Amino acid sequence: MKRRLPTLSSLRAFEAAARWGSFKDAAGELSVTPTSISHQVRSLEEQLGVKLFERFNRRVALTSEGRVYAAALSRAFDEIDDATGQLRHDPGDDSGPRRLVIVGNPGFIECWLHARLVGFRQKNPDVSLELIPDDATEHHLRNRADVAIHYGFTAPQAFASEHLSATTLFPVCSPELLRGPDVIRHPSDLARFTLLHEGSTQSWMRWLTEAGGQGVDGRAGPVFHTSALVMESALAGEGVALADGLIGGDHLLAGRLVKPFAHVSETTFGCYLVFGPEMQGQPDVVAFRDWLVGEIAGFSPAMDRFAASEPLIIK
Repeated sequence: MKRRLPTLSSLRAFEAAARWGSFKDAAGELSVTPTSISHQVRSLEEQLGVKLFERFNRRVALTSEGRVYAAALSRAFDEIDDATGQLRHDPGDDSGPRRLVIVGNPGFIECWLHARLVGFRQKNPDVSLELIPDDATEHHLRNRADVAIHYGFTAPQAFASEHLSATTLFPVCSPELLRGPDVIRHPSDLARFTLLHEGSTQSWMRWLTEAGGQGVDGRAGPVFHTSALVMESALAGEGVALADGLIGGDHLLAGRLVKPFAHVSETTFGCYLVFGPEMQGQPDVVAFRDWLVGEIAGFSPAMDRFAASEPLIIK
């Protein structure tokens, strides 16, 4: 019997958009433009004769038909991915190095973990790592990731997890901004400088309220969607960013960034190690877990120093 299937490209675009709840984020995953995603979804709707998304000015929402179809497609793509993985990796072939697939918060991977992985490789030369910088923790764990490093209020409830670190936020900037006649001395001085935001402006607005930054518009300044871009802008002296002890820690210790104010904003966010299904006791996962916990424990005195209610300027 001949199958009457829509085009694969339109199905992939719709499934990704439904999973992310965003044409823009789906475009990032599939390495295409948001306009392409929009066109593919529109094409699928025309092929089916059914409206799959409600479109608003700055967001989209699945219709009831779209939710049902998205759930079915997601299951189908999961099965295709599993079948492909079984063919690509022969479970009986032990001739090559083992591969541990790690998904993690992009900022944590790019700003802290990456520089330390040489230590893990030296201790575990027979384990080959694959890193996926992505916040879609549950999606990757349900597909092919073995462990995840998750930033959030809580760890995903469907998986075993372990708390690694609490998160506090504080401003950081290039030491160049503390030199010259027009320097930062008080939170209200930030009105003269560019605020660098990650994801949204909410964290800066909260910190300014707590620290007494009267007259500073916490909504002003560029918004970046990766920690690495925020840190690069701060290092270049383009403005003042908010960081936590892990994301900004190495730059602070090296004196590339400074903490100009004493106030630290406490958060309920945490960093968690999350284990894929039936992976918690696997030898490679145990080796990575023990190494990571040891690395964070060794860095804890520095994080305590960052979180102290005093400025930090290393010359």
